[in-house]
Amino acid sequence: MRVDGIGDALACAPLVAALRDAGHEVGALLSTRNRDAFAARAFARTHVVERIPWPRHGTTPATRVRALGDAKAAGYDVALVASEESDAYAFARDAGVAQRIGFINGWQKPLKSLALRRYLTRALVRPASAAHSSEHEVDVLFRLGAGLHDESEPTEDLARLRPLVLDATPPRGARVLLQIDAKYTAAGLTLSAFGDIAAALRAAGGEVVAAGADEDLGRVFAARTGVPFVPTPTVAEWKAAIASARVLIAPDSGAVHVAGMTGTPSVVLFPRRPHVERDALRWQPWAAPSRALIADGVRAHEPHASDDAPLAEAVVRCVAAIAARGDA
Repeated sequence: MRVDGIGDALACAPLVAALRDAGHEVGALLSTRNRDAFAARAFARTHVVERIPWPRHGTTPATRVRALGDAKAAGYDVALVASEESDAYAFARDAGVAQRIGFINGWQKPLKSLALRRYLTRALVRPASAAHSSEHEVDVLFRLGAGLHDESEPTEDLARLRPLVLDATPPRGARVLLQIDAKYTAAGLTLSAFGDIAAALRAAGGEVVAAGADEDLGRVFAARTGVPFVPTPTVAEWKAAIASARVLIAPDSGAVHVAGMTGTPSVVLFPRRPHVERDALRWQPWAAPSRALIADGVRAHEPHASDDAPLAEAVVRCVAAIAARGDA
């Protein structure tokens, strides 16, 4: 049960692989935002709810009723609640699932922990914020399946992970894919900053294309920079574009987690914010080579480094470092 974003959902992929390979029939409760994060064959059944827009919590009543009826009919034995939304915990109980496993925050959030604990038959404690943990999210979620399979740690085997994300694996190309996203403007990752990155990569001899969910933004970017924009009207096409790239350059977002589970090397731009270095550890791409850059306007540095460099220059340096590693 993971009713969050695409990256949040894909952090469950190694757990899903372990459960499937242990012989379990696995279903998923996802949201309208992340329902297409996985390949069609990843789950025996997929139930979908629509999240109420932030800052409110919960799901829309009509989608909850429909998904709940389907989940009851499926007759699940175990619910693994990989969400922080209290409605997901209540859903597991209301679906009549006998064994319900999820997270609480212990004494860091005692009232919320007490409220969630009543929905669970087994509660695992996890820190309430990135300030208290640098454990990767995949490792955290993998603990939910303890005792349901025989694997001691989450797999990094792309041969097991790719089929959970892609319906068909595209051939690897030679292009560097630049994921543009307007929501990071406040951190200085403007179209001009992305344009500088593209220009620096081209000067270094790379073939660069841009992609993103906002096609209007993409057309503006292409007009300003001359960098081709690749429309990806569906999530499946977007995932294929990422999986076929030589390298992905993107802000910390769902795109880098698609790359991490499909084997595309990536350079991840983390906007400067509190606890960003721990975030970089917690959310780095899982099974593919990657480098993290903490970006602040037009400058950036790698985590735990003190020397800043122009953002475009730092990206080119990271791409060269990844290329030197080959396909390992």
